[in-house]
Amino acid sequence: MHNGGTMEAQIGSCGGGGANQLFKSLGTFMRKCMFRVLSVGAIPNHIAFILDGNKRFARKHNLPLEAGYRSGFLSLLCVLKYCSELGVKYITIYAFCIDNFKHSPDEVQFFMDLLFE
Repeated sequence: MHNGGTMEAQIGSCGGGGANQLFKSLGTFMRKCMFRVLSVGAIPNHIAFILDGNKRFARKHNLPLEAGYRSGFLSLLCVLKYCSELGVKYITIYAFCIDNFKHSPDEVQFFMDLLFE
């Protein structure tokens, strides 16, 4: 991994532990959103996620672009963990569209590398 530590350790920190405040805030937000949806009925068999806003998040918090992508990715991992715990059987993730290839080659490569961590 680029920032040290294992992905398993970062996933394990979804509920707290050693995660820094930024990741805790993102995880809390995602949990609240998911449980708000789930509170209106039965747990769905399939949930789809559209990943968007990582650049805006990084800019808003004065972070490097890579930190925005990593924050979004780690938040997604936490949400996937919760979905598994709740018994959601199928997940669809829309993470990269054809327009994203218009971004700088370094940015595209970072995102692709992040998916393989």
